[in-house]
Amino acid sequence: MNTLRMGWFHVTELAGNGYFIQLLATTTIGMVILQALAARAPEVIASGAMAQGYGLGWLRAGMLGTWTVCAVSAGILGFERYKGTLVHLVLTPQNVLKTLMPLLAAASVFGLLALPLAAASSWVLRQPTLLGGLLPTAIAALVFWLACFTISALIGLLFVLTPNAQTYEGLLTVPLVLISGVFGTPSWLPDGVVWASRVLPTRSAVELLQQVSAGLPLSLPLLLQSVAASFLWVIATGFAARVVVGRATKAGTLEVV
Repeated sequence: MNTLRMGWFHVTELAGNGYFIQLLATTTIGMVILQALAARAPEVIASGAMAQGYGLGWLRAGMLGTWTVCAVSAGILGFERYKGTLVHLVLTPQNVLKTLMPLLAAASVFGLLALPLAAASSWVLRQPTLLGGLLPTAIAALVFWLACFTISALIGLLFVLTPNAQTYEGLLTVPLVLISGVFGTPSWLPDGVVWASRVLPTRSAVELLQQVSAGLPLSLPLLLQSVAASFLWVIATGFAARVVVGRATKAGTLEVV
């Protein structure tokens, strides 16, 4: 309950900022508009290139919006450093994960709005929108958000390790969203690489969302794969937190000797 209260406190604090809502809206709606324009291109209509994945454009936009907000939420630790409050969050009697995870989770909570926003935007633009059952879609969406959050939480620790970690954020977040399969899997990609990518919890979560949105029943194996992978990333985050905070404190990058 203490963790939930801390998380809610951070959510209310960040809600007054407006940056995450703006990022969510521009990324999600922009992707919907981009796909709508691409679908109207004469050469695309003639070739039938949009036939594959017809009606799932809103889903791609929603998943991209969720991942973008979760990935950028990793930078919230850099923002806390800028405010001078990161050192107080880290050097507390409590475990560092108990103080940092609610902050990271609060920032990524705004990503939960990406999927309904994408669906509503597609409906307004009269784009084909395939929707499965409400409950399976909601469960799959939560699994996908959890997968995005656990990855971004580990990335966020880089902002504790060094003040310059934000420079490398794009080098990590862009390849991760491509490997996750949000925009499909290239046919030339070796099967070994595809299977290795399942270490990312987003890989199974993307497939789960695509299936339920197409009207298929909720796949328990995909759900368990994604949740299990997310759990492994949380464990890795716990080990990394000890190492990263210890090194940052010794190196004085938290403005602490």
